[in-house]
Amino acid sequence: MSEPETIELRRYPSRKLYKKNASSYVRLPEVAEMVRKGANVRVEDTETGEDVTRAVLLQIIMEQEGHSTGAMLSADLMMDMIRLHQSKASEMMTGLFEQSVAFIRSQQEQIASQMSGAIGPPWNVFDPAAMQEMQREYQKKLTTFWSGAMPGMNMPGMPGAAPKKAESDADELKALRARLEELEKKVGKK
Repeated sequence: MSEPETIELRRYPSRKLYKKNASSYVRLPEVAEMVRKGANVRVEDTETGEDVTRAVLLQIIMEQEGHSTGAMLSADLMMDMIRLHQSKASEMMTGLFEQSVAFIRSQQEQIASQMSGAIGPPWNVFDPAAMQEMQREYQKKLTTFWSGAMPGMNMPGMPGAAPKKAESDADELKALRARLEELEKKVGKK
């Protein structure tokens, strides 16, 4: 696999972006498309020479998040990010977030590979049963990933996160139902 192309951009005081190797100006949506296609970008401020890549990428994300469709960051998540930003936990969260995104990317690539190898018309790939199975498999892998990343941590909402508790809850519920039936029989006999 070859190294992704790095595109050098310069940002002018007017916020215009100039693509050095193509000698042309580009807009933020074009930069976003370059990144989606796998290119790495590096943005340098023309006045200071400072690397402003993060600021430009954050601006792209901010614009994407501003649209009601396609938003990835919930308000709760963003508030937590702000709260954790200056704490010791921010380094850990950055690492976990990067690992999560890398894991999701690898899973997408694996699914795309499986889909491209599917035999038959392409619409067979979207069979609801097959999609549910792929989703279950993905959830299992994600749960395994997170339990390896943070041993002993319960991940709420993750299938299989706390199987022992779920089993004991089910057993407890069965026992309570049996006890209730028993009591109803006794009350009904008197």
